[in-house]
Amino acid sequence: MCNEDSQYVMRVSGFREGNFPFRYLGIPISYKRMVVGDCSSLVERVVMRIRGWGARKLSYAGRLVLVQDVLSQLHSFWARIFLIPVTVMDRIELICRNYMWSGSEEFLKTAPVAWTKVCTGKKFGGLGIINCKMWNVAMLGKYVWWLAMKADHLWIRWVNHMYIKDQHWMDYVPTVSSSWTWRKLCQVKEQFKPAYCNGQWRSNAGRYTISGGYIWLQDDQVKVPWHPVVWNRFNMPKHVFIGWLAIQGRLLTKDRLVRFGVIQDGTCDMCLDHDEDHAYLLYQCSFSSQCWALLKNWLDVALPGSGILEWCSSWRCRSLMKKRIVCAAILALVYQIWRVRNVCRVDSYIPHPASVVNSVQQIVQCRGQQWKWTSKYQCMSWSPWM
Repeated sequence: MCNEDSQYVMRVSGFREGNFPFRYLGIPISYKRMVVGDCSSLVERVVMRIRGWGARKLSYAGRLVLVQDVLSQLHSFWARIFLIPVTVMDRIELICRNYMWSGSEEFLKTAPVAWTKVCTGKKFGGLGIINCKMWNVAMLGKYVWWLAMKADHLWIRWVNHMYIKDQHWMDYVPTVSSSWTWRKLCQVKEQFKPAYCNGQWRSNAGRYTISGGYIWLQDDQVKVPWHPVVWNRFNMPKHVFIGWLAIQGRLLTKDRLVRFGVIQDGTCDMCLDHDEDHAYLLYQCSFSSQCWALLKNWLDVALPGSGILEWCSSWRCRSLMKKRIVCAAILALVYQIWRVRNVCRVDSYIPHPASVVNSVQQIVQCRGQQWKWTSKYQCMSWSPWM
């Protein structure tokens, strides 16, 4: 089209001629391969969110919510359309990991738990954060499903006419001259190919879902026996996070700090009698043992001398409500012991064990009122809040 004709079309129709690449709804549109520079705005959005949160002194539990519900979802709109470069996904994961453990997009401390472990499901010992790379592939698996079902979409009809033609989609092999995007989509098809049987998805009544594809990419995982204890619905979020670290032995106790070369003296600050490790800090220290004794009397449950978190996983109780209350009280005390330990290191102040257990009682009672236990279970013979 000549210059005069293009100006006439622009004047009459109101449209103007543009050039590639351009942005539509914030996403770069181009006929070429997606490069790292095209996704710079996505990384900038993630960084700007974190800088806005950096001034707030949030706990680990608060950061977990933001990473899980905000940062991990920013890339989802992009991931639904095309395969984001690996370098960009690694950068987003690095930013999320840094914010999770240090409250900043910069690397300030070593993570106590590997990010691959964090991104596993809650039943498998993780925190349930979405793995960005797997989620991107699972979203593109939707196109694989549409092509397998020959969905009535304009793009699907065009692809069948231009590329697949009379071939079977599951047996199709792209040519060398095919575009980079099309070859990547065919690679995604090969990843999901074992999950198809006679052209049907193996689960969810034969239909593909993004969540089902994401679970397929994670392979078979082993459930941890303690996940009902940590992810008890009556636990407070900050208790959940500290309990999750404690049951895996990942709290930054002094024995680990000495091993990392951060400090030289590993003596417990609360009793000054023994080197601090997870077992001694949580169960064997004089302060901790007094707290557990008071909690045992209040709950009227035969708690073991050590390994109480692990004991909860195998403890059998006829009343599910009672077990949830006991687990909530135990996790609350673990959090309080860890909190007192940190206060003692900074201020050299140790509260009385009775006041610590009293705060645990108030927390459990408050959670009980929130979940309306009292009105339903106040006639029970066992009532720890009475």
